[in-house]
Amino acid sequence: KEIKQNAFNGNNTIEEVEFQTKSGKGVTKIGDFAFANCTNLKSIVIPDTVTDIGSDAFYNCSSLSDLNIPNGVTSIGHRAFCNCESLIEVVIPDGVTKILNSMFSGCSNLANVTIPASVTSIRAYAFAGCKSLTNLTLPNKLKSIEMRSFDSCTSLVSITIPDGVSVIDGWAFNGCSGLKEVTIPDSVTEIKVAAFYGSASLEDVY
Repeated sequence: KEIKQNAFNGNNTIEEVEFQTKSGKGVTKIGDFAFANCTNLKSIVIPDTVTDIGSDAFYNCSSLSDLNIPNGVTSIGHRAFCNCESLIEVVIPDGVTKILNSMFSGCSNLANVTIPASVTSIRAYAFAGCKSLTNLTLPNKLKSIEMRSFDSCTSLVSITIPDGVSVIDGWAFNGCSGLKEVTIPDSVTEIKVAAFYGSASLEDVY
């Protein structure tokens, strides 16, 4: 079963969603833009049967503050939670391997994100504009940090780039004005243009 594309897009009256499912008959996919622009949606209980959350599924759900992504989810699309300004904490489940473009960009109150060990790639703008993000541990299997992935994360204080990352892409940490400490491993062979531009508080690079 699937919540189809644009199923509830733009519905401003929905405040809470809870699926009623029977064993073996549950929803497995939340389609693209399914709940996009539901600006009064505060809480959603995603069933354990879901494995796929589509692109822009919760785009601009600016009131969404209560979110639990089930452990069975292995795919989360581009901009899935973009501009969810009320989110404070997110746990990305094991099995997800890529944090795609702008997945959490504009989540200005997001303070804590748990990225699982399975993630190998953080794509462009993934966490751009997450101004409250303070606690972040990058997984050891991470291979790529793409353009502007942490742009304007002004509350980040320190970051350790895992051994295995070879390139830190352009503007990756642009505007991280609170960043004081960066640890860069020997595996990094290229730091591209303006990767740490605007990191005016940066004191120590290891």
